[in-house]
Amino acid sequence: MMDVDLAQRLKRIPTTIACDILKDQALAERSAQGLSPMTPEVRLAGPVRIIEFLPGRPEIRRAGPPANFAIIDALQPAEVLVLCAGDSMAGAVLGDMLATRAQSLGGGGAVVDGAVRDLEGLALAGLPVHARGVAPMAAHATLVPFACDRPARFSGVTVMPGDWVLADRDGVLFLTRALVDLLLERAEAAMAKDEFSRQLLLMGFPLTEVFPLPAALIGLLDTFLAQGAMPPPETVQTALAQEA
Repeated sequence: MMDVDLAQRLKRIPTTIACDILKDQALAERSAQGLSPMTPEVRLAGPVRIIEFLPGRPEIRRAGPPANFAIIDALQPAEVLVLCAGDSMAGAVLGDMLATRAQSLGGGGAVVDGAVRDLEGLALAGLPVHARGVAPMAAHATLVPFACDRPARFSGVTVMPGDWVLADRDGVLFLTRALVDLLLERAEAAMAKDEFSRQLLLMGFPLTEVFPLPAALIGLLDTFLAQGAMPPPETVQTALAQEA
């Protein structure tokens, strides 16, 4: 399957559902902390394109355009920029011009372990962006793009070439391709169970009876999915009583 199609399917899965499905997969080592959405478009998913920044010093500065410009110019559709700035808020490593270029190439978004700027311009660009915060000045004097596409530290976790990233309002997850495939295999059923439980709660059933969804109600879930209508409360009560 093409990365673009895969990214679109992955993007529909909430990170909370992903964490429920992958609860035995060392999630503390895959979940980046301290980032927030910076754009109206929040959800993003795609294969990572890692750019690592170092604190500036004369020996590593180069003449000409910054190295990250060429990397962004080569961005492939669905790829997500992962800008590893070491938690630095001393200057922004992403602004509206870079985001506009990434969006024009079909990029899937950006996650920034540091600062961004030009929030109004970022909104216009349309690229989903998560970051640690905002700074009005660019990072040219404080941070240097030094390496790309190698393992790097990002907000307390390690991101690896070949990883995929999934982000929404609840968090940012870095996943192997194998875990992405596992999510896509299991997510539809997991989201259906959650929605059925939510509807049962709205009908007045207690958490202890309907969340997580008990095996006794799976048959009713199948009917709900097929017909698009909730069963009468008495039908649910009968199914729960049979389990007891």
